[in-house]
Amino acid sequence: MLDNIGIVARVRTLVVDGSDTATETASVLEADGNEVVIADSLSGARAKMRDYTPSVIVTEYQLPDGNGLELLREIRADDSLLPVIVYTGHGSEHVASDCIDSGVSAYIPKNGAATRERLREAVDDLATTDLPGTRGESLPTPDVRHIVQAIDGAPVGITLSDPSLPDNPIVYANEGYADLTGYDIETVLGRNCRFLQGPETREQSVAEMRAAIDDEEPVTVEILNYREDGTPFWNRVSITPLFDNGELLYFMGFQEEVTERKEAEALARQRADALREERQTLERVLGRVSGLINNVSHALVEADDRESVEQRVCAEIAATDGYNHAMMGEPTVAGSGMTVRVSEGPAQSVETGSSADLSGTVFERALETGTAVVPTAEDTVPASVAPEQFGAAAMAVVPLSYRRTTYGVLSVYAERAEVLDRRECTVFDAVGQMIASGINAVETKQILTADRVTELGFEITDDRFPLIDLATRAGGSISYNGSTLEENGSFRLFITVSGIGTDEPFEELLAACDEVVDGYVIAKQDETVAASVVLTERHPFGEFAEYGATVQDLSVSGSSGTAQLHVDLPVEGDPRSVLSVLEDAYNGVNLIRQREREREPQPTADFTTAVTNRLTDRQYTALETAYLSDYFAFPRPVSGEELAESMGISRQTYHQHLRAAQRKLLEEFFGSQ
Repeated sequence: MLDNIGIVARVRTLVVDGSDTATETASVLEADGNEVVIADSLSGARAKMRDYTPSVIVTEYQLPDGNGLELLREIRADDSLLPVIVYTGHGSEHVASDCIDSGVSAYIPKNGAATRERLREAVDDLATTDLPGTRGESLPTPDVRHIVQAIDGAPVGITLSDPSLPDNPIVYANEGYADLTGYDIETVLGRNCRFLQGPETREQSVAEMRAAIDDEEPVTVEILNYREDGTPFWNRVSITPLFDNGELLYFMGFQEEVTERKEAEALARQRADALREERQTLERVLGRVSGLINNVSHALVEADDRESVEQRVCAEIAATDGYNHAMMGEPTVAGSGMTVRVSEGPAQSVETGSSADLSGTVFERALETGTAVVPTAEDTVPASVAPEQFGAAAMAVVPLSYRRTTYGVLSVYAERAEVLDRRECTVFDAVGQMIASGINAVETKQILTADRVTELGFEITDDRFPLIDLATRAGGSISYNGSTLEENGSFRLFITVSGIGTDEPFEELLAACDEVVDGYVIAKQDETVAASVVLTERHPFGEFAEYGATVQDLSVSGSSGTAQLHVDLPVEGDPRSVLSVLEDAYNGVNLIRQREREREPQPTADFTTAVTNRLTDRQYTALETAYLSDYFAFPRPVSGEELAESMGISRQTYHQHLRAAQRKLLEEFFGSQ
């Protein structure tokens, strides 16, 4: 196969023969491409070997100045591995026996062509081959000394131990072994290799090596060893027994540090274990809280008031596996304390209405961060609501916030500390938002059904307030006719602009206003324009609904650059919340009126829904546009033709939609009497 890739094996052969057959023997070997040197005597062989390193020696038994066995013994004293073949015409049974006992590699009698072929095969099998260099010159075959030098300088640790000596001590160690272990070679020699073992060395690895040595078999193990300074390292140890004629002479050991690989493998296992644990923990969390979230959702939908929301939610949490108590509290008006509203669980509950100092506690931290908090050693927890009060191992404090409103905190108590980990807290952040949203919904419902309202009047001078910029550009005044919420969430106002003091087209005035994103003219008459405008998302009107507030009237003076805003708020609502919305958005906001009055009669929800369901989209738009444009006032400020044009339809089609809408409205009204 080597020949196929242009490499020719060359065997360096020394033929030691003083007979006439020496040349014939050399010719047989040279015919195979081997390099052959002839020595005619024992002394001649000694002289040749000073300058020539053979791969194999072929010697006659009978030499002029001795015999081949003498040469064999001299060679074995220095090199136990060099092949020596006795190829003799003076053989006998006695000679053959002596040769074999002396450790000859092969004994072949000279006996014609058959034995010459045996000689060729023996040389091929036993010889160390050299490969030619790039220019075809032969390379020297290393002798034992060179091999020893190579072993001494090898980058891996190499040792020889002698099993014939007590405790199988190390009798040879190279520099690589000293570098690996930190021990001087002199310190190592005469000791069993177990001195590298330490407190964390696994007995299983040691036992595996011991069993292989006892059975005189090769073995490879990876074992934790210790350097002279006590530093641990992972050692890949390979041990091979060396035999001579079936007799065990040594154990050769190869040591290679594999610490980096072992540490990488350990890190990979740790990461895999961590991921597996993370997945299992997440599955446990999801299994525990999925039912809780579902039950909380039902409680929020079915509750009619805040008290019902709080009571049911706390009861659901306390009944969920892993938790044993739940409590809700809200900050006091002064903001320095917390009042307990609900406390549910098998343990003795905190008395409803009791209070605890909020300042500097974990409750204050949860409200400040807006996220669920598990108390640490640095947090203060009032003794009356501490986990041990309820036989719990841990607690989490969850803020209950919806948009700008904070309704209080939820305290969840767990039977085991590991239950309330970061994953659980993330879930409770979402639960807290659900609860706050549910409380907001029931309170808004109560506010909207209240019989009395608080009438709030505001004066605003910031030109960023909707319509102030438009009134100023028009040089007139603006009155508010009504508003609608578009399907895309935008807010549309219907307005009348009076006393316009500019000749600039009204459409261009609308396009120049930063607070108006869309608009069109419904009708024009002299210095009066009826129009529809869509406001930017920055306007505050959408936020008013969160507090049950409704815009009743809005008038804007372009000459003074002021707006008069009239808002109705149910008496249960907080006027400060509406004022805060305006103050956060604009400068120059003043509350100029606040009084209570009876709510004006409102159509029932059933009636409104019935009418809406009967009207088509076109019919609804035609009726709404007519009403908000004061089409039904007398005298009419806008004509049907103008309304039709604003909708992009013919006058006839518009009136068909309007009459159909009026008929359905009246049918529902009179049919419900």
